[in-house]
Amino acid sequence: MGQKTHPKGFRLITTQNHLSKWYSNKASYPALIEEDFFVREKVNDFFAEFLSISKIEINRITQDVENKEYVNITIHALFPRAKEMYRKVAKYFTENTENPSSKTISILNNTKGNLKRFTTLLLKRNIRNLIRFLQIKFKKNYFIDIKFIKNPFEDATLIAKFIADQLEKRTPFRRAVKQTIKKVQLTDIKGIKVEVSGRLNGNEIARSEWKREGKIPLHTLNAKIDYTHYEAQTIYGVIGIKVWLFFG
Repeated sequence: MGQKTHPKGFRLITTQNHLSKWYSNKASYPALIEEDFFVREKVNDFFAEFLSISKIEINRITQDVENKEYVNITIHALFPRAKEMYRKVAKYFTENTENPSSKTISILNNTKGNLKRFTTLLLKRNIRNLIRFLQIKFKKNYFIDIKFIKNPFEDATLIAKFIADQLEKRTPFRRAVKQTIKKVQLTDIKGIKVEVSGRLNGNEIARSEWKREGKIPLHTLNAKIDYTHYEAQTIYGVIGIKVWLFFG
């Protein structure tokens, strides 16, 4: 059998950077690894309804004088789409606020005109709640920044989530993959490969199928390749999705 290597782990330091940037001694290393995992889980929980998250970067800065640790969390995500926000926003505020402020009521009355303001207000509220939760749990100073991705078809994770969403809506997998590749071809990306595996279209026997357009040089270290794997929870079972993007 061929020995497979993770494209990102293979290219660390050359074209890929670590998602966590910090240094510690042997004693505190396991605790910080656990904390990073917990922080990423909580970020996904807090923003699951509103953001399609690509990756979460964690940077720790320790000041030796005061012996304080500052944790910077950068979330790379897609800005919420207007169609989804019309439904979610009003529902969220009516359920979560018993006595909404005058500012919230004014925005609710004119949802179409103030949708962007409404969304940013929601995101700021979630950021405040998350920072408060993490500070109480770990007794550290947290800062959260959100960087929005302009085109979802230039990011492997967002592409995999798009395909998963299509499969969960019972779209045939070949149509979902072809549709995705056509949209990626409109960007500056040099190559894409998508592999789907599981009970495709509800067949009893699980199998794998893949489609590639352009070049994907996995053996070249200098090649900038974005890779991800994601799971679609369909009525037939779990379908695995792998996406490779070649930027040049």
